[in-house]
Order: sequence, then C-alpha cells, then structure tokens
Amino acid sequence: MIYTTTDIAVIIPVYNSAAFLEDTLHALFRQRELPGEVIIVNDGSVDGSERVIRNSPYAADITYLEIPNSGPGAARNHGLAHTSKPWVAFLDADDQWSDWHKLQMQIELANLHPDAVLIDSFAEVDWGGELPLVVQRVKQGRVFEQFLHHNVVNATSSVLAKTIAVRQVGGFDEDLRFGEDRLLWARLAKIGEVHTLQEVTVRKVNHNANLTAHGYRNYYYRLLCVQRLLEMASLNQGQTHQIWYENMQEFLREAFKANDVRGYRKLFRRTMQLSGGRGRLSRYALINLYGSLFGQFTPLNQMA
Repeated sequence: MIYTTTDIAVIIPVYNSAAFLEDTLHALFRQRELPGEVIIVNDGSVDGSERVIRNSPYAADITYLEIPNSGPGAARNHGLAHTSKPWVAFLDADDQWSDWHKLQMQIELANLHPDAVLIDSFAEVDWGGELPLVVQRVKQGRVFEQFLHHNVVNATSSVLAKTIAVRQVGGFDEDLRFGEDRLLWARLAKIGEVHTLQEVTVRKVNHNANLTAHGYRNYYYRLLCVQRLLEMASLNQGQTHQIWYENMQEFLREAFKANDVRGYRKLFRRTMQLSGGRGRLSRYALINLYGSLFGQFTPLNQMA
C-alpha cells in the first residue's frame, strides 16, 4: 500500500502552552501537503491554551479533546485512541515544523521501507542564547540496542510512527513524566525498522517550562526508564553495568553545572552501585573528591 499525508494524524499534547501554540499551529498548517487529521489534547491547562485553540483560524480543522492533567504520555495516548489513521506524527505544543514538506518527505521514506515503524528527521534545538544545535543521528533498520545507551531519536516532534505498531507495544507509559518517549521508540525498534529523514524539519526550543530543560530533576523517571529498557534486553552483568554508567552520566554533568555538591555526591554513589564501580577512576570521581574537599565545584564548573 502506498501512503500519503492524508493517512497521517498529527497528535499535539498541550499543557500551559498558550504562549507557543499560535506559532506551532501556523507552522503545521503551512505544510504544503497537509495531514488527514490534527488532534489536540489539552492536558489540564490553566493558562488560556483552550482559548488560543478555539480562536485559532485553524480551529475548524482541529479535533479538540480534553483530559485532567496526566502528563504528555497520557495525552498522546488519548489522542491515539481517537484516530483511525495508519500513521501518527507527534508534535509538541512548543515546537515548530520548519520544513514545509516534512510530512510528505517522511511518508515517502516510509513507503520505501515497508518494515518501518518509525521515521524521524534531523532537528534544530535552541537552548536559548546559544547557537542552535542540529541533532542529526541517523538510523537505518533494526536499531533497538542503540536506545539502551541514550535516546537516538532526534526529537519527539520529528517522529512519524505506524499506528498499529504503537498500539501493539502499548503506547506511552503514563507513569513516566520523562523518558516515556524514548521507551516507546525502543519498543517500536524492537519489532520493526527505524529510519531517519536526513533533513532538518523541526525547530525545538528548550525553555524553563519544558520537561527536557529540567535536567537532573528528572532523575527518578530516568531510573524507571532504564530499568524498563533493560527488561527488554538480553545482557550480561558487565553490559548492564555499562548501560547504567552511560545513562547516569547526564545527571552527574547537570549536578556539576548546577554546583549541587550534595546532589552530585548522592548521584555518584548511586552510579557506583548501579554500574558495578565503573567510573571509579574517571573524571566524575575526581569531581566528587573535589566537591567533598571544598564543598563546591566553582571554579571548575565555570571552566567546563
């Protein structure tokens, strides 16, 4: 079967995104080849997001749904339950599709790979005040193992996924407020192929309200995510320790940058437990020693 963009439902979870929605919707509806359906799920917003949606010039072309605040995974699952389209494209309410042919290029790539269950693209990430970073990890085929190390999808808003496959693996884990997307992508990669459109089609801005910007505060959810990833894999003890070590490093770096000595030392001890002592002679161990001696990481973190 040859798919077109009319076979795609776009699902947008919204939580207190009134400041961004107008630009997000404008970028979506300027696609030269429009999707067959746009579903917005209001996840308990209290900032006037509903008013922005209902007053939008695109309101007649939007299926609007509401749920009590339950997190992005639950909101996306709710949208999934209300579509019959064979493909779904995910779009965060504060992101923008920057290429006018995003959906068309992705569905064409999906048609070239009948076993594909996920197609992403390159993405531009703006961290605010810094030069935008282009994230361009390329996937071709069966790549489940890559997700054990880190999230290799370039951005959630770049994803086009096969609806029946998403439902087969159970959708998003609703008890995770962080990492639920990576876990779903990994489950999809376990049953089918993942491919990357090698074009920048998404502009993502990380701001204070964005979960991605919360850094090591999402530590608890990362532990749950990695535990569930490891349950899907067949690894020996050494490989399991290495996976834990790699996944904990991001939080060590965030605590270091934040000059949170107490948090860093706690994370380092947990890293040593989970990783079987990996990193005992690493720079993380030296930073831990420095913090214990001087009670702060300044000026080291200012030079990093």
